[in-house]
Amino acid sequence: MSRSILLVPSVSKGNGSGHLVRCLSLARALGARASVYVPESPEEGSRGACWTAAELSLSYARELAGASLLTALPSASRRSPWDLIVLDRRATSLPELAAWERYAPVLSIDEGGEARQRAQYLLDILPRHPRAGGGEPNRASRGLLDLPRNRRAKPREFRRILVSFGGEDGYGLTLSLARILLAEGLALPEDLTIVSGALRRGAPPLGLDGVTVLGPVQDLKEHLARYDLVLTQFGLTAFEAAWAGCGVMLLNPTRYHRDLARVAGFPELGVLSPDRAALRRLIRSPAEVLAALERLVPEEPESLADFIAGLEPAGSRDCPSCASASRRALYRDPAKSYFRCSACGTVYMVRFSRGRENPYKKSYFFEEYRNQYGRTYLEDWPALTALAEPRLEIVEALASASLGRSRGLSVLDVGCAYGPFLAAAKARGQEPYGLDAAEEAAAYVRRELGIPAAVGDFIDPAAASTFGGPFDVLSMWYVVEHFDRLDKALRNAAALVRPGGILALSTPSMEGASGRFGGRGFFEKSPEDHFTLWEPSRARALLKAYGFRIERMRITGHHPERLPGLRFLASRVRPGPFDRLLAGLGRLVSRAFALGDTFEIYAVREGPIPLGLSAARGGTAPDVRAERGAPR
Repeated sequence: MSRSILLVPSVSKGNGSGHLVRCLSLARALGARASVYVPESPEEGSRGACWTAAELSLSYARELAGASLLTALPSASRRSPWDLIVLDRRATSLPELAAWERYAPVLSIDEGGEARQRAQYLLDILPRHPRAGGGEPNRASRGLLDLPRNRRAKPREFRRILVSFGGEDGYGLTLSLARILLAEGLALPEDLTIVSGALRRGAPPLGLDGVTVLGPVQDLKEHLARYDLVLTQFGLTAFEAAWAGCGVMLLNPTRYHRDLARVAGFPELGVLSPDRAALRRLIRSPAEVLAALERLVPEEPESLADFIAGLEPAGSRDCPSCASASRRALYRDPAKSYFRCSACGTVYMVRFSRGRENPYKKSYFFEEYRNQYGRTYLEDWPALTALAEPRLEIVEALASASLGRSRGLSVLDVGCAYGPFLAAAKARGQEPYGLDAAEEAAAYVRRELGIPAAVGDFIDPAAASTFGGPFDVLSMWYVVEHFDRLDKALRNAAALVRPGGILALSTPSMEGASGRFGGRGFFEKSPEDHFTLWEPSRARALLKAYGFRIERMRITGHHPERLPGLRFLASRVRPGPFDRLLAGLGRLVSRAFALGDTFEIYAVREGPIPLGLSAARGGTAPDVRAERGAPR
């Protein structure tokens, strides 16, 4: 699949040119699918002074020749032309992040600003400052650096020396360090090369007779292998030179850069003014310098362009319940990010792995079901219909109180699969209808059970209303967590359940033993198609916003082997009497403290159809259709 990607580098003065150079290199590697955004005027670019598109086009004419440059953005009210926004800005504020999120999901590279906690995807390529906050990234890898192809054997002495402090060099370190090398007799003029950055402003250097002074060098990293030693600051050039096989020493413009150099393990000379004694010693000790560098270069390089192109964002960018953009990250891994909404508390996932195009095919109910439960879905039919009986008893009791009858109830089962709940409902005198995403399952329900069943996505109002409505009962057994737009699903549910009718659902619980005590493993093992993680303590307020009053909640899925101190029970092939006693006590504890890993909700629909949380916060208005009599 070809996705459109917008690359947004930092163009703020003082941030250096590494962010821009990386984005331009990425754009060339990604080809026609990528564009680089550089604002036309300083006011559009950042909170402070920034380089304009006109200035950069002069300084980086050759690099820009192979990239698509964008200087103005479309209106955010229009359909976004991009599938992913990549921010390489060093530090992004929350208002800036919110502005970019209006266009597409955001991946942030080496993010050190407020946006770190909220960006949908974090990629750390360079080491982070030891006091930096904001949580762990989805992925951290120095192998994703754009490393040079040209490499050299380890130098035995540091004779040919390159001095380069980036495209900006706002502190003038290039010239001052070059002069010190000559004054100390540490380099001969003919062996010393300095690179004047593309964004450097000022008079030509004086006092460097015999030194090779170069202007902007296109693709500098491929020329590094010609030198024995590279003197620079913490940044991309330092890693590129280490990979190329050169010696590397860092003179840093700030203490912040120095701290990063120490975290990475580079030999460093201080801040602004070099420690001359250290400079003399290290230049005369190539083996010491090269040994330090061996520990910080990656074993093998990877393609950053291929990695980014392989990401496939799925899920809601904002909270799928209330549409709030305020959130904090709970867990990240290379395939997904979990957030808790700061407004309503919903826990939701944004997925970046490919996923399956349609996971609910025949194999889902047969091969995959057998692998998990030891039998196919149809072979498990007796157990599944047994689960339906107590659920129907609760539904009928609530319907009797709210609707005045417990038989002849119209029942729409969303995600009906092969129909065990529908079959049990029919046997108890109800009027069932089924909706499922799997064609094979719906066909089986129609053919074998004689029950009306349709194929469709419940999020689609047209599919949800296939059998008209309103219904006396709408059930979703382990279905609600699969909706990437929970607000739409719950609005459709409210539109399809008559006042006094019943919404019955089950879902995994984040407040169970696995969620409370499983740590990061709970999120890691959560299925890739579970876009929301529910908590019994928050369910009442959530459903109330969509017009449902919870009348009963059952905590299910009690597993004593998942409790702290009893996890050894999971490894027992043949549990003894003592093991069985402990397991029984564990079940009692799990029930007493509501630590089951799943739960069931039975709620009554009240009053008029509500707008829901997202509409209350200015989200999309619901598609509310006129209530009609259920088909007979």
